[in-house]
Amino acid sequence: MRFLLCVGGVEPSVETVRFGARIARAFEADLSVLYVQPRVPHAVREEMRLAREKLEEWEIELPGVKVLKAAQKILLQEGSVRTGPSGEAVVRHAMKPGVRGAYELHIYGIHGENLRFRLREGDIVSEINKEVESDQLDLVIFGASQQRHILQKLVHFIDCSILVAKNPKDVKYTFLICTDNSPTSRRAELFGAKLARFVNSPVQLLSVAKFKTREHMAMECAERASNSLTKAGVAHSTIVRIGNVVDEIAALAREDTLVVMGTSRMPAWKKLIFGSKPLQVVERVPCPVLIVM
Repeated sequence: MRFLLCVGGVEPSVETVRFGARIARAFEADLSVLYVQPRVPHAVREEMRLAREKLEEWEIELPGVKVLKAAQKILLQEGSVRTGPSGEAVVRHAMKPGVRGAYELHIYGIHGENLRFRLREGDIVSEINKEVESDQLDLVIFGASQQRHILQKLVHFIDCSILVAKNPKDVKYTFLICTDNSPTSRRAELFGAKLARFVNSPVQLLSVAKFKTREHMAMECAERASNSLTKAGVAHSTIVRIGNVVDEIAALAREDTLVVMGTSRMPAWKKLIFGSKPLQVVERVPCPVLIVM
């Protein structure tokens, strides 16, 4: 499998990087760590290129490179990186430009998987989607940005399953897998069950009926999903509730919960105007949320 971990800011979130590394290590997945910096205006692009060359001559690192090197150090501390006799990372190639549209440093993980540290320039969602397309990614992991408009864009417009590492902790998570019989929720059941089995976590299966008259439909949905998880060898408990689905998820979610749900089926313009259930869940719960396409 191939995962992408997005980092930002002046320095990466230690807990977000550790959380993403543990998930990737559980799957023995290839992991790319991506930093996207704002695009330089065309009028000053040549001046910036010369400035970058001068900084490299003086061995002064670009801000994005500093963030990626800090993320690499965290992965080394986590034991996710293959090291040589002196404890240094085993490098396939040093940071260089022109690798599928990005600067890239390529090293190896402890299981021989690929660890790439990539620097792109441009709009964050567009650049992440370029990574998704070029690397055929299975999962994109990022922190819960405090800027709602950025979080909204990331949740709604990345063309891949996403894991929002909100308030990540070094705990044994209970997976709360939410199902409503939609195709995306059925894929969420499978993805969530697979991940829970890999990390040996307990699973709760949730089905919600909006009205009392639809309770039997929610129970049938829960029974079908429960049979699916049983066939996959995943032990679980089942919860059926009546009410608003976002309210019920928020009521059950704790800091040691990992919520798993399908992506919204609404058109993009409706998501922008009205929001979506996945975004509402991310904003209301105190824990990570896995949203499966």
